[in-house]
Amino acid sequence: MSPQGLVVDPLRFAVEGATVAQSRPVVGFERLADALFDPAGSLTFSVRGSRDRDGKHWLALAVAGTLTVQCQRCLEALDWALQVDNRLLLVPEGREMPEEELQEDGWDCLPVGPRLDLLELIEDEALLALPFAPRHDDCCAPSMVGGGGTTSPFAGLARLRKPEG
Repeated sequence: MSPQGLVVDPLRFAVEGATVAQSRPVVGFERLADALFDPAGSLTFSVRGSRDRDGKHWLALAVAGTLTVQCQRCLEALDWALQVDNRLLLVPEGREMPEEELQEDGWDCLPVGPRLDLLELIEDEALLALPFAPRHDDCCAPSMVGGGGTTSPFAGLARLRKPEG
C-alpha cells in the first residue's frame, strides 16, 4: 500500500473536473519498488476527472518515469522508460458494466466505491505496464560473457546412449 495515500471521492472528482499532478519517489510505491531491480528515481503522474454529455464519469491517467528493472538475459540493471496513458470509465459499485463497453479498446472500466486512493491506482497502472521479461537489446547470457563453453550436465547421458564398438 502507498504510505501517504491520496484518497478522493472518485465520482465527485470527475464531476468537479479535478486534476492532480505530482511527482513521487518510486521507493514510496512499496509493491512497485519490490518488483524492481533498484527503486531509484521517481514517477511523474497526472489524474484528471471529467464527466461527459451522457453523464459518464471518467479519469484520464498519465504516468511517466524511468524504472530500473532486471534484464532477464544478463541479470544486470536495465533502465526502462515507463509511459502510461489510460482513460478509465468509473462504474459505481453495484452497477453492472455494459457488455458493449467492455469490448472497447480505447479505455478500461474501473469499479469504484466512495473512496479511491489515486496513489494505489497509479501504482497498479505502473505494475501492469512492467515488461514480463525485460532484456537489453545488446547483451549476452551470463554463460556466454566469459567466452568459454561449459559442458552440458547431460553430456554423460549422451555417451551412455551411443553403442560401443
